[in-house]
Amino acid sequence: MNKGIKSTLLFLLISSVLFSQTDEKPIADSTSTPLPEKTEEKKPDGFIFKPAIGLGTGMFSFYGDLYDKHFQPPMVSRLGYDLNVSQKFNDYLQFNFYVLFGKLGANERSAPNNRNLNFESEIRVGGLNLTYNFDHFLPKKREATPYISLGFESFEFLSKTDLFDQYGNRYYYWSDGSTRNIDENAPTASMAIEIQRDYTYESDIRELNLDGFGKYPERTWAVPVGAGAMFKINDFWTFKIGATMHFTFTDYVDGVTSKSIGDRVGTKGKDKFMMSSFSLHYNFGMKDKEEEEDENGNFNDVDFFALDLSDLDKDGVSDAADSCQGTPEGVPVDAKGCPLDDDGDSYPNYKDDELNSPKDAFVDVKGVQLNDSIIDYQYRFYMDSTGAFATVVRHDHNGKELYNNLYQKEYMVDVGTFKKGLPPELMTKYLSIGDISSTTIDDSTTKYTAGKFNNLLDAELRKKQLIAEGLTDAKVVYKQNGKFYDAPAYSATNNGNVANNTTNNTTNNTTNNTTNNTTNNTTNNTTNNTTNNTANNTTSNNTTSNSNNAVAVSSGTVLRVQLGAYKNRLSKNVFKDVPDLIEIKTDDGLYKYMSGSFTSFEEAAKHKVNLLLKGYQGAFITAYKDGKRVSLKEAGATPQKKEDVIESGADNTEVNAVNKKLVTFKVQVGVFKSEPPADKLAKYEKVKGVSKETTPTGLTRYTVGPFADYASAQAAKEDLIKNIGIEDAFILAFFNGEYITIQEALELLKN
Repeated sequence: MNKGIKSTLLFLLISSVLFSQTDEKPIADSTSTPLPEKTEEKKPDGFIFKPAIGLGTGMFSFYGDLYDKHFQPPMVSRLGYDLNVSQKFNDYLQFNFYVLFGKLGANERSAPNNRNLNFESEIRVGGLNLTYNFDHFLPKKREATPYISLGFESFEFLSKTDLFDQYGNRYYYWSDGSTRNIDENAPTASMAIEIQRDYTYESDIRELNLDGFGKYPERTWAVPVGAGAMFKINDFWTFKIGATMHFTFTDYVDGVTSKSIGDRVGTKGKDKFMMSSFSLHYNFGMKDKEEEEDENGNFNDVDFFALDLSDLDKDGVSDAADSCQGTPEGVPVDAKGCPLDDDGDSYPNYKDDELNSPKDAFVDVKGVQLNDSIIDYQYRFYMDSTGAFATVVRHDHNGKELYNNLYQKEYMVDVGTFKKGLPPELMTKYLSIGDISSTTIDDSTTKYTAGKFNNLLDAELRKKQLIAEGLTDAKVVYKQNGKFYDAPAYSATNNGNVANNTTNNTTNNTTNNTTNNTTNNTTNNTTNNTTNNTANNTTSNNTTSNSNNAVAVSSGTVLRVQLGAYKNRLSKNVFKDVPDLIEIKTDDGLYKYMSGSFTSFEEAAKHKVNLLLKGYQGAFITAYKDGKRVSLKEAGATPQKKEDVIESGADNTEVNAVNKKLVTFKVQVGVFKSEPPADKLAKYEKVKGVSKETTPTGLTRYTVGPFADYASAQAAKEDLIKNIGIEDAFILAFFNGEYITIQEALELLKN
């Protein structure tokens, strides 16, 4: 055996011993509390014999004295078979017992010495090897595992050569490349005929004794050195592919050695052969050690003492004694680790909006005591013996479902859709509708709707009212995913109920016929009165009762607060803090913006004051009645303050209601995900007044300003470009701190 084989064998054995004896200990954290050392040593798991069996096939390639380069191409290799039984020692070492059988062979032709030797040998190998799979360096969870192997084996061979054809003619290889039955140099060579080899190896090489070696042994030892990869199919099946070089201790496999006679002389090295193979292995119930520990509850490496002291929610009570895991950090807890509940209402103090609820009181989900009316409502909702709270499903005469309350679609009455502006008479008619709303569908189309209802019946009632007021094209629609759809026609069998409910609601509450008659039409007058007194006194009814100074306007009049009329449409950011905003485009190209709908001048005036405080200093009250705009005096309002009667001019006049001081400009010099590059930062340091802010998308914006007018911002931008070199600087506009376009800012600065 040469020095290379010995060195490799020694290295692998030493590595295996070192890896198997390594016992790494964790480095103690100086900041952590030391744990008591265990007195009982960990006992190693007992050895369990769970072998894997494999069957494979491959090619035998011979490396010996034949051929010029002593190398056999794979395409002329012989077939071999492998039977393998293996057992894992640990995660990285595996012991294998195997047998190999097959044929080795070589056919030399036109060699430099023209000897033209050939042989074929039946071989049988039985051996042991050790496989190392690099588990120390690879991820634990992997599908492919490389390996190297080293072993020792018994090698038996029976070599024969092909000297005669099937008719007993000996082969003679002539210099012209032909094979004949007479030697080329024989006197009778002219009588030679060409023959073909039959590749039947009939002559025993040892028995021929051509070199005088006698009865040499046909059994020896060998050292196999291999490499390859294993692929895990599942817990029981593994696919393996690799190559193993078998270094034999004999030079007689091909019958030629360095001591052969004449042109048969070979090399000094021993014969060897390689097997390139693939195989399939079945594991008899043995899984990965890590998986087996998880399934069998083998927690030998778990420090249960440390787990007993752990406190994941950091409330001062160890997890083992904590009855309320996951308490937010910083919340006071009791001895059991549960948040404090001083009033005993089952809602901890940090979630309780009423910390001193009476003992045994009924509370809601925020810990607030429930009053008798709410308890009564919840009881009736739970019992629901009348069906007042039941899910309503309606069908047409074919049984098709028209409406299911479970989906809670939002119904409304469509009174018109316009691509161009509204004519004056239609604009004032729409503004006379108390519950009118506008929705911008695209840049040129606006849909106007009245009311918002949870059921189709109420929407139908509202539609009938609007038709009676002259809006004959009114229809019920619903909105879903930002789009409007026509609602199904209401069943004709319910028309009588619709009429009755309309009459009842009109009698029941005249002042609320605009908004409230569309919400509670599923019961009789008594139910409506009770519901309106309980829930609606806080909406429209408060316009006449909230203050002794409140002044009701004449019946059928709607008061609104107008925020201006502009030639260009303004974005929602300008009116972000304005409730119940209505946008109406007139036929002369103006965009009018209004807020609120009131039947009391007192409430309209309060709403206007609130808008003035938000910066809409030009806001004013307008009145609409019977489809026309009327003066506040005509509406019957008698305000106490003279300034409350300020009104604008005609409806086709531009009016700007915003405080121009709330319009500002800044010059953006850069926006970045993190810190700006060094060259950019150096430029910013030269600019006075650079500020840094975070955008809604999480970016960092650097700006200069603010500036009160566009001209100042423009001059600052040009200076930054010319003198500092910030060529990508540009101007931003803001209204009341909210970003708007430059065009909108200039529009707000007009007048």
